[in-house]
Amino acid sequence: MPTDDGRTVLLLSDNVWNAHRERIERVAPGMVPLVYEGDQPFPDEVLETVDIAFFSSDCWPERTRGIILSITNAKNLKWLQTFSAGVDSPFFVQLMERGVTLSNSSGATASPIAQTAILYMLALSRDMRTWTRNQDARKWQQHKIDELDGASLAVVGMGPIGMEIARIAVALNMKVEAVRRTARGDEPCPTFSMHELHDVLGRADWVASALPLTPDTRHVFDTKAFASMRPGARFINVGRGELVDEQALVAALQSGHLAGAGLDVFATEPLPAESPLWGMDNVIVTPHNSGSSTTSNRRSEEIFLDNLERWVAGTPLNNLVG
Repeated sequence: MPTDDGRTVLLLSDNVWNAHRERIERVAPGMVPLVYEGDQPFPDEVLETVDIAFFSSDCWPERTRGIILSITNAKNLKWLQTFSAGVDSPFFVQLMERGVTLSNSSGATASPIAQTAILYMLALSRDMRTWTRNQDARKWQQHKIDELDGASLAVVGMGPIGMEIARIAVALNMKVEAVRRTARGDEPCPTFSMHELHDVLGRADWVASALPLTPDTRHVFDTKAFASMRPGARFINVGRGELVDEQALVAALQSGHLAGAGLDVFATEPLPAESPLWGMDNVIVTPHNSGSSTTSNRRSEEIFLDNLERWVAGTPLNNLVG
């Protein structure tokens, strides 16, 4: 519900307000900001007036609880813009079930995440961990490396992240194939349907997962999927942790069927200390951090500001979910 004088109330972080106040006031004159400071949720009576909310990246992860509780308790919320691309969390699902319009920031993190996926491939192909350990030990010891040039890569999931991984890999002279639900014709490489996933996996030296999480993709990388991959292939996951049956992945790595993995996302986060993935020399573990660049944060804010202008003008929003 708007304020008593009919003005729209916007819930947003102090950092976003301070950075973009002039533009917000220009495109949405009269809009009332409810500025989230600190890390505690607002009282319910304050939240009753909120119409719009922006869940921005500066709140993740330290201030997430307070902003999420505030958004959840804004019972008259009409539209939420989130900095993330993935919206599979129950938090987002419950809001949509309430009738809240949801838009995401798909594409904002595509560049840094894709570059991180390529980093995993470069590091694993060169056994970078041995180099760094030897450097720490002041040990001069050479070893053979693999090349990405001419190697085959399967990119599974061709949203903005998968498209960027494929584009960079093609530029590196890799032989790239892609898998997505339906080929659109704008992919930079031959593209196949999900029904052909295992066939494509069987042709790849490298597999990069950039799928969204849906009921159909949960545990799509299971024992059968890993068995279909070439002996000595390597696996990259920058999509969602729940895409992977982690026990099956660990077994494939321990058996030597897979030669390595680069993983930024996990079924349980933080990754439990007892997970065997931590101790594997041929596995790179990063803390769901591949897209956390200052530039991607600015891109997500730009998506919000553009959508705010559209909201005020009554035109369709970009990046709508559902």
